[in-house]
Amino acid sequence: MAANIETLQGLQRKASLAIPLATIEAEAARRLKDLSRTVNIKGFRKGKAPVKLVDQQYGQQVRQEVVGDQLREVFTEAALTHKLRIAGNPRFEPKAGDGQTDLLFDAHFEVYPDIQLGDIKTWSLERQTLEVTEKHVDKTLEILRKQRTTYKTAKRAAKADDRVTVDFESTLDGQPMAGGQGADFPFVLGAGQMLPDFEAAVTGKAAKEAVEFDLTFPTDYRATDVAGKTAQFKVTVKLVESPVLPKIDEDFARALGVDSGDVEELRRELRANVEREVARRLQSKAKNSVMEALRDLPDVDLPKNLVDTEIRRLMQITRADLESKGIPNAKDVPLAPEIFVEEAQARVKLGLLVGEIARLNQLQPSPEKVRDLVIQQATSYENPAEMVQWFYADPRRLQEVQAVVLEDEVVEWVFAQGKPKTSKIAFEELMDIA
Repeated sequence: MAANIETLQGLQRKASLAIPLATIEAEAARRLKDLSRTVNIKGFRKGKAPVKLVDQQYGQQVRQEVVGDQLREVFTEAALTHKLRIAGNPRFEPKAGDGQTDLLFDAHFEVYPDIQLGDIKTWSLERQTLEVTEKHVDKTLEILRKQRTTYKTAKRAAKADDRVTVDFESTLDGQPMAGGQGADFPFVLGAGQMLPDFEAAVTGKAAKEAVEFDLTFPTDYRATDVAGKTAQFKVTVKLVESPVLPKIDEDFARALGVDSGDVEELRRELRANVEREVARRLQSKAKNSVMEALRDLPDVDLPKNLVDTEIRRLMQITRADLESKGIPNAKDVPLAPEIFVEEAQARVKLGLLVGEIARLNQLQPSPEKVRDLVIQQATSYENPAEMVQWFYADPRRLQEVQAVVLEDEVVEWVFAQGKPKTSKIAFEELMDIA
């Protein structure tokens, strides 16, 4: 029986489905017979219980399973016959009938919208480039040295990059300011730990010197009760320490994981790491350029169930984030779904557009690139081989990696079709370093 498809509002559709009772009974009888060979029923040896008795105990459950399987099969056949692209899962509702020949159902579902991508050559695209040189390796080595800075006492006035230890107290409107006192408090001048006016007052002071000054808090200061207000500070410098950077030698190389202590080997490994990270960041920027172009396309009708699914996913992510921050009973924190609607809609739109490009151009995530990405992500763990197995053990986890690879395939296809602007980017800007 051919299914009748009815167009409702927007992307909503309804299909009238019929499942012959004879089909249900025949399949149920086959499954019950198979079940009778393995089921344990009191009073009978395993596999020796009469099918009629097995039917009495398990018949209803088996018939429900058969109806569910038949519904999905009939619905899939109807979708293929009518060339429908189903968005999300259908919702089945039983319908009244004579109950003699067929079970009747209505399937409520949504279809994917028709998407017009327009002329890709008119999209605003940018691809940034950077060639890694030895200068960039030197810069990275300096950063690694600074991360391993030690300090020694300096018998002089404090200057930039020194670590100073201070006692301080403050008042606001003549009263001690809440949280405005500290003892043996260390910070590095120029590291941005303290407000600029605080650092400026301490710079040039030696141990045992004190300074008093007014400090006006920024209007956007995190402590809103003092934002925009002026407080009076008294600071006593107790210790000034100058930075000592480690030498780039065998000990330094070993500290960074080069067992041989060979500095040239360290530089080679470091260069390879920098090249990988530069390539990753450049690809991320290229992807962002394409995604921004997709976001700028006219809005499309969005399947409601896809948006609702994305809202639930965002809520789960938010609760997991709250839990990771130690918030008690994070799973019970009330979250209004409405606050996630805009982001969910944007994500669904982007997913539809990426999927449409992939579908129209038969783009697929290659198994080789998927495995490369899995291995790349696994290397950050203590046992990479186990992590690779963990990814491949769960199809859902692997699908997440496949989705990332497919996005990369779409990005490369778009750049190949469009007219991207190419520009060079500074190493410091790309790596977000000073």
